[in-house]
Amino acid sequence: MTWRQLALAGLALALAFGVRWWWPSERSPAVLPSLPDPRFDYTLENFSARFSNDAGELELLVSGPRLVHDSIARTATLEQPRFLFEPDGGDWRGTADLARFERDDDLLLLEGNVRITQALEQGAIMLTGERLQHDRQARTISSHQTVEIRRPGTWLRAGGLRMELDDDTIELFNDVHAQSDIANPLAITPVDASAVAAAGPGRGKTRTTD
Repeated sequence: MTWRQLALAGLALALAFGVRWWWPSERSPAVLPSLPDPRFDYTLENFSARFSNDAGELELLVSGPRLVHDSIARTATLEQPRFLFEPDGGDWRGTADLARFERDDDLLLLEGNVRITQALEQGAIMLTGERLQHDRQARTISSHQTVEIRRPGTWLRAGGLRMELDDDTIELFNDVHAQSDIANPLAITPVDASAVAAAGPGRGKTRTTD
């Protein structure tokens, strides 16, 4: 082996250790795992990540076929994301056209045909919208655009939403509308009834129950 070959081999080994140093850690509490050097653009195929809180509890699973990092915008965009919020708790799961990670921030932005569902004993709850965001520090899912919530016997639409993941409470605001099939006793809970009573301009709260 020549000195030139030895030097090239050493450089390759150093680069390998450097990439491993920046690679995502499953134990990292950061919103966006420590990806390769943020000064460069890059693409990762078949991306997946696990996000845990400071206590090591799993909060979010996210995956997608292709993640693209923009060094100028300091964002990473995941195409056709699949995600699972609170896998050991509320178990909200869904899909979207795009997911956007803001570097140095705790926000996951979901854009385009966002669908989030929770399977319950009396039927699944489905939340849909065009733009929602998940805030890991505040432990909320929110939107300031039109959203819809459907469950067996109940339909709700509003101009905005805030969901508290700690207790699965959903607050609707800005032009709330609702329809309910009161003949179905499983369609609506007493807490849900306050949201229906508040239908029309105003606010309403609903709680998911199993």
